[in-house]
This record gives sequence, C-alpha cells and structure tokens, in this order.
Amino acid sequence: MNLSFVKKKNVAFFIVITLAITACTKIITTDIGGSLIPPIDGVNTFERTMDVVSKNATDTFTRVSKLYDNTLGFVDDPIFGKTTAIINVQLKPGAFPFSFPVSQDSLFLDSVVLVLGYKGAWGDTSKDMALRVYDILGDDPLGTLKADSSYYTTYEVPQGQELTENNLPRTVRFSKLNDFDSTGAFKEATAGQIRIRLNSSYGNALLKTYDTTNAYKSDSLFNVYIKGLQIVPEKTSNALLKIGLTSFYNAADTNTKLAIYYRSRNKTIDGKFDTSIAYFRCNTFTSGTANTIRRDRSASNYASFIAANTTNLNDSIVFVDGNPGIYTRITIPGLDTITNKIIHRAELLLEQVPDLLTTNDQYLKPPALFLTPYSTDSMRRFALPNDVTFSSSGSVTNQSDYGCYPISKTDPVTGKIVYSYSFDMSRYLQGIVTSKDKSYSLVLFAPFNDFIYASETANFLGSIAPAAGSPLNSPAIGRIRLGGGSSISHKMKFHIIYSDIPR
Repeated sequence: MNLSFVKKKNVAFFIVITLAITACTKIITTDIGGSLIPPIDGVNTFERTMDVVSKNATDTFTRVSKLYDNTLGFVDDPIFGKTTAIINVQLKPGAFPFSFPVSQDSLFLDSVVLVLGYKGAWGDTSKDMALRVYDILGDDPLGTLKADSSYYTTYEVPQGQELTENNLPRTVRFSKLNDFDSTGAFKEATAGQIRIRLNSSYGNALLKTYDTTNAYKSDSLFNVYIKGLQIVPEKTSNALLKIGLTSFYNAADTNTKLAIYYRSRNKTIDGKFDTSIAYFRCNTFTSGTANTIRRDRSASNYASFIAANTTNLNDSIVFVDGNPGIYTRITIPGLDTITNKIIHRAELLLEQVPDLLTTNDQYLKPPALFLTPYSTDSMRRFALPNDVTFSSSGSVTNQSDYGCYPISKTDPVTGKIVYSYSFDMSRYLQGIVTSKDKSYSLVLFAPFNDFIYASETANFLGSIAPAAGSPLNSPAIGRIRLGGGSSISHKMKFHIIYSDIPR
C-alpha cells in the first residue's frame, strides 16, 4: 500500500471532520469562553441580541453613618454637574466626667488642631483643596446631631462662626498627605492625616471656658454647649475625599480627632511646664454625625439631555453616579416570548459614552453598579432571581461574577479608554424560558450601603455590600455616562448564547 496516499487520505478526513464540528457551533462573535458551549453531538449553539428600553430617573437618597467613610470635597463636572460634600461631626472626650490635670490658671494653650483621617480621593488630585471649619449652631438641648441617628445626605446642619485659624482656608496638597506634617504634631506620626489648625479663641474656650459651664461633667451637658464641627470645602478643587470618622472597621485607625495641645504648670517643680495633649474623638456610641451632599445638575450635560428628551420613551444616553445619585430604569421586552432553550449565557451589556470635550474621564472614574428587578406590585427592589447569591450573614457574595465592577477597554469608535459592564442574567433567563418565571423591569444604580429583598415576596433584606462589610461605593463617588437602548454607537443590549433543546 502506498503510505503517502494513506497519509493524504487521513489528513483530508481530519479536515472534513473539523469543518463539520465547527459548523455545529454557529456563534458569530462572543467574548465568552468555549467552556459554555456543550460538547454534545447534534447540538447547535446560537447567538442573538435583543433590544432594551432605558430611561433616566431622578436622584436617589441615601444615609451615611459615622461607621463608614464619609465624603468631603467639591467637584465641578460638566457631564453630571456640581457636587459639594460637607462633614458634620461631634468630637468628644473619651469618658465623662472629663477634666484637665491642673486648674485653669495653670493651663496655657499652644494650639488646637482638627485632624481628619484621610482614606483616599476620587477626582483630579493635581489641584489643591481648600477647607474651612465652622462650629454648629443649634437650640435643641439634646444637640443638633443625634448620636443614634443616621441622617439622609440631604440633611442640612446650621452653620455657626468660622473656626479656621485666622479665618483662612486650610490648603490640602494631595501629594503631601502621606508625608509627615509638623503642623501641631506631637508624639504621633501624621501620614494619612489632614490637619487643620483652628483659632486660638476656640482652643482657649475648650481649655478653660467650657469647664466653667460644667460641659465636661456628662455627655448630655456636653451636647448642650458643644454641638460639633462642620468641615466645608471651597469650590476650587475637583475631587472628593474619603474620610474615616471612627475606628469601627479598623481598630488601628484613630486619625480623626480634635487635638488640644497645651502646657500646664508642674505642681511639684516651681517654674516648670509640662507639654501635654488632649484628644476628643468621634465616639461610636455617643457622637452625632451627618454627611451633607449637595448635587447641582442645573448646568450639566445631564440636565440639558433630560430637558431635550422629556418625551423620548427610550433614552440614547443614560447617567448613573454614586448614591445619592441618578439611576436608570431598564426593560427587556419579549423575554417571556422566548421558547424553551438551553441558555449558556445571557448578559446585559453596557458601554461608556466617552467625554470628547474634557479630560475628566481620566479622573472621575466609574462606580461599581448593581442591577436589580423592581416590582410595581410590591414596590420593592430585590435580588435578580437565581443570579444573585447571599452569604449566611445576609450579604451578596457574587458581585464580581454578577458583573458589578467596570472593565476597561478601548472604544472602537473614538480610540479612547472607556469602561463597560456585563451583568450575568443567564439563570434568570433560564427560569423564564423553562419554568415560565416572571420577567421584571430593572433598576441600574451605584449603591452606597443599600439593601435589597431576597425576592419579590421575601421579608429578608440583604446587604448589597460584600460580605467583608465595606460598601460597594463610597457616598457620591463614581460616575458614568452609558449608551442607552436607542444609542447608535454605544448601544445597550441584551446578549444571549443558547442552544435549542434536542428532540
């Protein structure tokens, strides 16, 4: 037998078989792995996309407690508008009654410094930030801020007199925040601290005046006389800071405090002075706080787009930013008309519409997003059936697999770096086509510390935050402009990889 003929015959047979197998997998283009395509004889795998309907909605609300990082700063974003974030906080002695070690006539102030625990920044950190500090006004004998309350970010705290040293703003230079700062520092490292020196008149009042009013006798009396501090940004920066107020989630983080540096006359050595420091902190149980966040959308791309598209039933661009922020309503018509199939992958695909006029996209990074069904019957948001899972402690466990986090890519239209999301809705769709489960309207938003119901009818509320306890986003941080259901270049769509069921 001619061996060369046998070899040629075997090669030809291999090519024919390969072509036959390849023809069974009729996928035009997909980024998913081949592991989703079952190696079953006679099963053809197909791909299709479905149109979606997207509609911008108004700002949401959220509450920010002292246990989580608060947001501080100012951003002027031509796409989403202006954001001003203010922190209001009570800083107190570690225990009551409190007293300084010697009598008032033996106490002498060196300085008083407000220290803020810096946990990171979002935005353009090449520009300096300027901060001012005020005291808080209030006639309520229990205090303007209640220790047991977590306020909405719309809560406005009455502003008193300015306390910043010489009534001049403190400039924050981001490049120096992790360096040692000698402004009033004593017996501690100062990396990761923002230190704001306050007027001596306020320091002397803390050192001497308030002691005569019995403000340090008890927590309730302290609340009567000392309402707290308000930290306000100047409208000159383009960044938001993350500020940790307590050490609740990080026992080693005790940065935020009011530091009173003073000298006291030594009782035993005549003419000798001792240098000391007293710290007032944000007490987890007794201090009141409020993170006020103001959104001004009036001169933004968002406002002009909404004004021009009030009658449009399917927006070509949708806007989402960190809560408290804008969200989007989404529907996928026709899901309940799909016949029974094997669903290998079903995903909602979203792409960023890049900013071609400014460089803000470089600094104003996108948030983590969350997609939930919304029931008009029960008026509640809940976990997407079969695709969102909870831990035993009640937190969502599969944020990454679900598709909450943005992925960077090169935009084929503009060549810019943009971000995209792919929400895995495979099991949800399988339930609809196989078991005739209900198809829902959807809500897309950028949660802070939000909760959702486990199902449309369940009473169990689960946290969207990861099981570790940190929120998915910090308050007001993150923004993205996405292509909507009627977009031409960055169209939002529902993408399916499926096989017909063999008969």
